[in-house]
Amino acid sequence: LNLCSRRKGAMQDIQVKVLQQELADQSERHGKELKRLNDEVRLLQERLKAVLDRRSKQAVQPPSIDSTFVRRVEWRLPNCKQDVRTVERGQSMWSGPFSASGIAEMQLEFFPQGRENSQSGFCALFLWAPGNVRLKYRLQVGNHSTWDEDFFDRWMGHGHSNFCNLEAQIEKDSLVIRVEILEVTVTEDLGDGLRLINQGISQPLKLEAAVIRNRDLDTVSRGQYVCSPSFSIAAVRNMHIEFYPNGLEGSKNGYCGLYVRSPGGKYTLNLTLSVGSATRGPSRTELDGNSAKGLPEFCRINEQLEEEDLVIGIKVQNPLDRDDEERSLAL
Repeated sequence: LNLCSRRKGAMQDIQVKVLQQELADQSERHGKELKRLNDEVRLLQERLKAVLDRRSKQAVQPPSIDSTFVRRVEWRLPNCKQDVRTVERGQSMWSGPFSASGIAEMQLEFFPQGRENSQSGFCALFLWAPGNVRLKYRLQVGNHSTWDEDFFDRWMGHGHSNFCNLEAQIEKDSLVIRVEILEVTVTEDLGDGLRLINQGISQPLKLEAAVIRNRDLDTVSRGQYVCSPSFSIAAVRNMHIEFYPNGLEGSKNGYCGLYVRSPGGKYTLNLTLSVGSATRGPSRTELDGNSAKGLPEFCRINEQLEEEDLVIGIKVQNPLDRDDEERSLAL
């Protein structure tokens, strides 16, 4: 009995020592983990303090500007003669990101010494913009400028590798690079064949300005036209007709002019145009953006004024449809 009691006591002593060792090990691990956490907290506090110090030292930034009505952006490079000499051929300088005409994340990329394929002494300039944007814009280096219209189907740059001779545009060791946004069209595909097209506010403003400018006119002079309301026909959107009652500048006296325009896209249609009883067509017509198609000397206007009303019409036969399918509209 005494032997069994001594064995039992020895086993209990061993278990106690094991538990004590486990507690000691756990306490040591806990101490190391607590130290690691305290070090991380201290490091985060130091980083936060550094960020707050930097912000406090920075100048107060002006409030952000609504870029909807911003049309022109200037990028000035002072002391540029020395700077451009240090830039090798094929290397570019980037402007900071900017917003204009409601389009954000645009940048200018400037190659002072040109790209690999540029002419000697010529600089290169590119405008970068986000995707699904069509821009009509003007790039300018010094006094030299170019007008362009491009579609940016993704984040990309459009411009010229042989923009101009750089030395001729540097004035008093300073160079000004500009971009002016003239027109903007933004498209967004929503799926299921649905697409949103935002042409900005420039076109409505132009129309309203024309209303104000012409409010006192009571006669359509030579070279001026009467524009129909926008209409859709043969699955073509946003079409309109331009009628010149007194003809265009340079056309024969007594003749009227007639044109059709479709700013919404590119289409190939068979068109027949009419003014009163005078018809022209059908003729295969390619409509491309803002380019108007028609005749400057359509017919003698006096021959079509016998009736009180003058009917101007368009008949469309879509080549993609059946040969016998025609759609017509009289305005």
